[in-house]
Amino acid sequence: MDSIEQACKFILCVLLTQLGKTFTAINRIVTEIEQDDEFGRSIHIVFTMNTLLNNKQFAKRLETIENTYGKGSICVFSSKYDGKYVHVKNRAELQGLCLDETSCPRVVVMCSNKRRYDDGVDFIKVIDKNKTNIFRVFAYYDELHKYISEPLRHQIEQIHSLDILKGIIALTASPDRIWKSSGFWSKLRLIQLDHFNDTNYAGYKDMIFNCVDDFFANPYIRPKPFDFDELDRHTIGFIRHVLSRYSEILEENTRTFIPAHIRRSGHNTVRDLVFEINPNSVVVVINGFEKTLQYKDHMGHMKTIPLASDEEEACETISRLVIKHALQNRPVVITGFLCVGMGQTLTHKMLGSFTSAIFGHLDLTNDEIYQLFGRITGRMKDWNDKYIQTQVYCPTTIMHRCHVMEECARNMACDHNGDIVTQEDYREPMNDMGEVGLSAIQNIRKTKEKQIKFKAEDTDRDHRVFDTQDEAISFGETLGATLNKRPTNNAPKELQTNGENPSVEELFKRMWGINDKKCVRMIPTKENKWCVYWRPSLIIQ
Repeated sequence: MDSIEQACKFILCVLLTQLGKTFTAINRIVTEIEQDDEFGRSIHIVFTMNTLLNNKQFAKRLETIENTYGKGSICVFSSKYDGKYVHVKNRAELQGLCLDETSCPRVVVMCSNKRRYDDGVDFIKVIDKNKTNIFRVFAYYDELHKYISEPLRHQIEQIHSLDILKGIIALTASPDRIWKSSGFWSKLRLIQLDHFNDTNYAGYKDMIFNCVDDFFANPYIRPKPFDFDELDRHTIGFIRHVLSRYSEILEENTRTFIPAHIRRSGHNTVRDLVFEINPNSVVVVINGFEKTLQYKDHMGHMKTIPLASDEEEACETISRLVIKHALQNRPVVITGFLCVGMGQTLTHKMLGSFTSAIFGHLDLTNDEIYQLFGRITGRMKDWNDKYIQTQVYCPTTIMHRCHVMEECARNMACDHNGDIVTQEDYREPMNDMGEVGLSAIQNIRKTKEKQIKFKAEDTDRDHRVFDTQDEAISFGETLGATLNKRPTNNAPKELQTNGENPSVEELFKRMWGINDKKCVRMIPTKENKWCVYWRPSLIIQ
């Protein structure tokens, strides 16, 4: 496909962070379902962010459809799921449900990863080729800018050409990476909003910025790609610097967002630092391995409460637990990075808005820092005494980038509502905001090198452990790796001891098979888990 006329089914929904992209998509789904009697039965394929929290959050917000159209209206397609909706593990099971009109779901929710993208495309092709009770298919891509790649572009163009596919909606607050200079992706149509409504929305202009510019050297030199130790050192050093200067951040009755960087050890360091400064604090850690709330009781004993809940969003669970254990008058801190950096709602009207936030992530792209900043925004001004303006502590450069990126998103929603737009249209505010805009322009990254030309040290390594092989494969895809499914649960013979798979600890010591060409590996372990292990400095991004 080479022209915008051919891309007429693809619609881009750009709204400010936490301003209702999910609800816009759900309203579109409801509208189409209501027209099923006139235009034929529809099914809606929703690709959510590739985290369990965001998958659960999106699915939770679909409750209105399940309540209206009955049990089975929502189907979750994943390798593992313990919630209340109908669950399928593979495409054959999904197709089986769709053969019978009484069991055919209205909405199918799946994570954004290569495996599920393939399943989604194959499913749509089967429905298009074979006569079923489904006459219309719609696809929704949450936070498409994060997952867009050449293979995914090709898949979207493929399903776009199918007769049964009636619409594709991509949701994002930071769409810059989605455009290309020519062809299908050069000009994209924006969703037509009946009216742009930011009533009660707290965004950039509602924050109180405290610019802290004396920690980082000027000019700032980014660490080498995937030098996670250095990134952690910069980020946590800035957090320590701010907390030592502004003691009021961790006073009683405060709620603070302090994201660390990519390493889980950094999240633990932030937690330790907060308890060191104020032992009366409550710290919530959210990452791929841990989702807990910790505090010390009146005897000084550490209490750890898991955030696991199949019926609630994370923000609801956190608020409920804080109130249940009478912790709301203590300083409450939330930390993490990948699992809280985009899409996740962290504030709730029961506790209120964040009183403070600390951002020292100068290495992040414009999209990444705006999405991280977006966790403190949202419709909250009508929370009465639970809303307070957030004090933001960050370098001036980060303040400027957040300002520009919010204006770019507002430009799409307000000035170009329903228009066909280019990347240049999206970037208009960058060029119109003088020195403030220049900060964002200078941060637009050049094409990244395909290979890092230095050898990894033995200490440069990391790993993650998963219950299932599918979960391990999905995570490997987030690292840019293709992990082959092993036909048996045996590790390579070179790693076995007396015919037994190694433990995670043994594997991590040896890091077998990692080299310049194969920077990520996956094997089964003695504990019947699946371990993905890698050397970060060798990862191709």
